[in-house]
Amino acid sequence: MTAVTETPAAPPEETAPTAADQSLAAANQWAQDYMAKVTDASTKRLAEIASNSNGANGGIKPHIGEPTVGQYVAFDVAALSPIQFTGLPPYQPSKVIADGEAAYLIVFMWVNPMASIPDGFAVPPTVQLGGRQWRVSLDLMDITNLTHNTLVQTGTFGPVASSLSAAIFALPTPDPGPDPAVYEANVTLDIVDPAQPYAAFATNFFDVDDDPGFLFVPPTPPGWRHELPNRYLVYRK
Repeated sequence: MTAVTETPAAPPEETAPTAADQSLAAANQWAQDYMAKVTDASTKRLAEIASNSNGANGGIKPHIGEPTVGQYVAFDVAALSPIQFTGLPPYQPSKVIADGEAAYLIVFMWVNPMASIPDGFAVPPTVQLGGRQWRVSLDLMDITNLTHNTLVQTGTFGPVASSLSAAIFALPTPDPGPDPAVYEANVTLDIVDPAQPYAAFATNFFDVDDDPGFLFVPPTPPGWRHELPNRYLVYRK
């Protein structure tokens, strides 16, 4: 009898990550690193507020989030200006994007982890929203052609909601034709479960671009912009 030896099949070759995969991975890592910085700073600030009347009069500036009681903000959302992850760090911030290039807009969702009995929050919002479903929408208005596109992400908080979490949107960068297109990005966040009055829209965004200024206008370093539209441009390469 002749023995037959089967040759094991070669393992499938791993597919090399595409440039888009690498870019998205960089966006995720950037968001996680930034959240770590913000979480550390916000934890210290909330501790200061908690030591002053349990958060009722701790000097929090009102934001556009619901519910808001006096200066106590239970729920809020903020965004970045578009950012591109090409080459090596530091990555290229950019509000001017060539068609077809990968660009991202990162949204940060915030839930207050502090209790405040005077403001009606004996149970912190992070506990109230445990297991609740959230929906974040990115509405992109092409203000050059007066068209718009809405991108949506949904998810569910853990048993206790994270005080800070992120959603990453890949921005569409279609060929606008001979004339560049200017987009305005607006972000909304809502808890979709019934009888949960939590909703917010982003009135603040972190501009990752260094504005060089113009004529008599001084340059502006990267930083938070308040009550300003979050706009960017897509042009034909």
